[in-house]
Amino acid sequence: MIRKHKGFFWNGSWGRGEARSIKSSRGTGCDRNMGNRCVRECGRMMIAGRIAGNRQVMGNGRTTERRWTIEYHRTTGRRRIAVLTILSTFIVLCALLFSSCAGQSAVDGDGASLQADGGLSVHFLDVGQADCTLLVSAGEAMLVDAGNRDDSDFIISYLDELGIERLKYIVFTHPHEDHIGSGQAIIERFAVEKVFMLDEYDEGIGGQLKLAIEQKGIPAQAPMPEDTAQLGECSLAFLGPVRDYNDTNDDSICLMVRHGENSLLFTGDAGSAAERDMIEAGFDLEADLLQAGHHGSSASNSYYFLRSANPAYVVVSCGEGNMYGHPHEEALSRFNDLGAEVFRTDTQGTVIAVSNGAEIAFNVEGKKADKPYTAEPEEAAYIGNLNSKKYHLPTCGGLPKEENRVYFMSVDAAEKAGYEPCGNCNPQ
Repeated sequence: MIRKHKGFFWNGSWGRGEARSIKSSRGTGCDRNMGNRCVRECGRMMIAGRIAGNRQVMGNGRTTERRWTIEYHRTTGRRRIAVLTILSTFIVLCALLFSSCAGQSAVDGDGASLQADGGLSVHFLDVGQADCTLLVSAGEAMLVDAGNRDDSDFIISYLDELGIERLKYIVFTHPHEDHIGSGQAIIERFAVEKVFMLDEYDEGIGGQLKLAIEQKGIPAQAPMPEDTAQLGECSLAFLGPVRDYNDTNDDSICLMVRHGENSLLFTGDAGSAAERDMIEAGFDLEADLLQAGHHGSSASNSYYFLRSANPAYVVVSCGEGNMYGHPHEEALSRFNDLGAEVFRTDTQGTVIAVSNGAEIAFNVEGKKADKPYTAEPEEAAYIGNLNSKKYHLPTCGGLPKEENRVYFMSVDAAEKAGYEPCGNCNPQ
């Protein structure tokens, strides 16, 4: 399995009249001249467009900065918000340069149609403090969650610009508004073959969504752990929830997507209890890419779960300046301890990952960890308590709850962070 970041990204910094070349790991390039079009070395035009050079802040904390765009407008209350939707098409197709000359993907000149004959592209849409992820492989598309209610225009336009008319699946991980809000609008706009959802959609926006699914005659399935499905070249394996929980977040549907040697893990808002249960169930959780649980909350993304998954890349879907403080510093510290490269929709907009089955490329550059990624992560020697500022041995009987833990590799690291040794276990 190749986990090292390969080759190229687009940092959104080009201005009009400039020319740049992005090189893939195989040495092919994509040249952009005078802000008009992108041309592969094999000579076929992939997309024409223009660059919007200004940074815009959109509804619900969504941001864009110097993206390839086609504008449309929507009215929200008394404001008209310019929503930039076509950013993905140029970037994804450039990212597939390492396989495009083999005929795996093509987009017509106006960027409006999608012909994904191979590979996998994963679009972590910038829907603010919410989740909505689009997966496309071999001409088939699916969504994992559907953002907030106010995101429907953006999501629908994004799919329209990619030429998507049919969704093979929609996975609604759990019935919170920031994950299912635009679900009804999406199923009313697109043909949907099947929905995966649990049996908890009885009232409010969840009840409305369930009714709409029934009225459209869309088959709905509550997946069990180890159920499987197929999307294009990808296999899907459901991992959770392992059991019933009192917390709706822990009842999130968890999903592993495998494409060739690459694997991607989605856990909705599942917390540390649900993560622990998946470990104890013996599932293979190792993943090249993890969508951070619960928007990067410290109550999810637990230390031992991250050690089991050991992702080289983490994508955090959250809103700029959100009231929850996501992603939490504790979670970011855990990602850093893995050596993982972190991508964030609140600061980078829509993040797109493209797999050819052996490598994963991105449309933006993530934040690198201050330590190298290794296939066998080092285990922490000490556990700190965020509240008491004491550090402990892992065997100490006074360990804090997972969400209040921070991990250290050495006494020196703990004491430099301002922690003192526990008086009971004497971790010296």
